[in-house]
Amino acid sequence: MELQKIFSEVPDFRINRRKLHLLSDILVISLCGVISGANDFEDIAEYGRQKQDFLSKFLDLPNGIPSHDTFNRVFRYLDTQSFNSCLVKWSSEILSRLDFYQVNIDGKVLRATAKEGEKKSGLCLISAWVSEQNVSLGQLKTPAKSSEKTAIPELIANLDIKNALVSIDAIACSKSIASQIIEKGADYLLALKNNNKGLYEQVSHWMKSRKAYFDKEEHIDFGSGRIERRNCYICQELLFLDDLDGWKDIKSVIMIEASQEKNGIIRNETRFYLSSKSESASFFNKAVRNHWKIESTLHWQLDITFLEDRQRVHMNNAAENMATLRKMSLQLILKSKAGKSVKTTRNKAAWNNEVLINVLKNIPHI
Repeated sequence: MELQKIFSEVPDFRINRRKLHLLSDILVISLCGVISGANDFEDIAEYGRQKQDFLSKFLDLPNGIPSHDTFNRVFRYLDTQSFNSCLVKWSSEILSRLDFYQVNIDGKVLRATAKEGEKKSGLCLISAWVSEQNVSLGQLKTPAKSSEKTAIPELIANLDIKNALVSIDAIACSKSIASQIIEKGADYLLALKNNNKGLYEQVSHWMKSRKAYFDKEEHIDFGSGRIERRNCYICQELLFLDDLDGWKDIKSVIMIEASQEKNGIIRNETRFYLSSKSESASFFNKAVRNHWKIESTLHWQLDITFLEDRQRVHMNNAAENMATLRKMSLQLILKSKAGKSVKTTRNKAAWNNEVLINVLKNIPHI
């Protein structure tokens, strides 16, 4: 009932005299289907037919289960912002109980939406992901991966990120984005690379030549046949870094020296970051690792478990709305801890209605 209530707030674009199915029924069936392993509209419709007796216990279903064409049409024309706001409301309710959290922002291309012979034409979605709580704060569509730099400020403008730490890769390392994050009541952690050449060279030389004097923390990871070491150095005396003038509230420059050993081969990498927070090396070593959970948790699960890169649907709003639906499903599954893996939980939800109900119980009361 809570789920139907949330979906009832999504505006219905359809003409009243032609409605055979309630919009909330269509959206609930779709969410239950995707949680239970459905990956496209044909799968969702078949899931509904196989589970009609179960679904009829809490849905009206005035004309039975919609056809796959109906699911397709609804997701093509459903308002993307209104549908995404359902997910944002769930996430905001969870985060409202926290004093601090880290928001990771990164883009992902839906590869199967690319036009034939044009690899770079696929739809790109910029996502805001809170890794430690496994919740999505929103997404924004951009026509190409190269458009991330212009899309990220628009996404940030729509986010409620007060008291959060916002981490973004080097494409968003600019004074304007840093200022925007501060004005939203948050702090930033921005990767610094050669796209800011002068600043990068000055910070690189300064940190490498004086690292013996900085606060340091070492972290070692073991797993999958590899050993990874990360030494984090923090500089908070920034008077001699002239190129940092104009960076809003900047307080820390961070250097990460990372080495990875696997099968006797060692790979070394040095990375740099700018932040408006004044924290320890231990804090930033963890924050930098946390940023990449948007890749290892969100993007990896969407690709491998939900087969997002194979979904060719791209007409109108369908691709964006289905991406929102997959994020809803992933978020609920990760919260439920009903199986050893997301794949296992999806299977169990398909086989056992009680497992599905327990997954759905993770929807917060709003």
